[in-house]
Amino acid sequence: MANYGIANSTAMGAGNVQAAISATYKSLVVIGNSTTSTATFGTGGLKRGKLYDLLIGTNGTPADNFLEFDITRVVVGTSSVLGGGLSSLSSNFGLDPADSNGFVNLCTINTSIETAMTATTEAWYIGINQRASYRWVAAPGSEIVWPAVSSSVTTGGNGVAVRARSAAYTGTATGNVLWQEQ
Repeated sequence: MANYGIANSTAMGAGNVQAAISATYKSLVVIGNSTTSTATFGTGGLKRGKLYDLLIGTNGTPADNFLEFDITRVVVGTSSVLGGGLSSLSSNFGLDPADSNGFVNLCTINTSIETAMTATTEAWYIGINQRASYRWVAAPGSEIVWPAVSSSVTTGGNGVAVRARSAAYTGTATGNVLWQEQ
């Protein structure tokens, strides 16, 4: 069971690039399973994942705006769903560097292909003031779990997306996700 982490400010080779927020949801981080992931990253088949820690906030000019953040189950199909970021986001996120080579789940940040993802159910939701940041840590056994199946097998979602939206705030939002592969 390896632990991984990714922040939406981790733009490989491009410095810090956060997601610009609008009135519609924007995915900060997407993690999930696909047959593409096993072909690209690892052997041993698809792996179940558990999201256990989340940090969210903004890094824009301080103001009093309301933001909504959620974690929704999504159907992750191919690399195109993840903005084509597979090769640059391969196995660099192991919290213990010895675990990085076993990485199988797909992950990407600030995806530009929101319409290609099918959101199925909202597993977590919170509204916060723009001036606040927030951390959620799952109680043991209460992690947000996605199954070890490909998108062709499930209609309930084989991944999760951490998303944000705001009717008034148009700056950028930040997110950091920690998860475990099993």
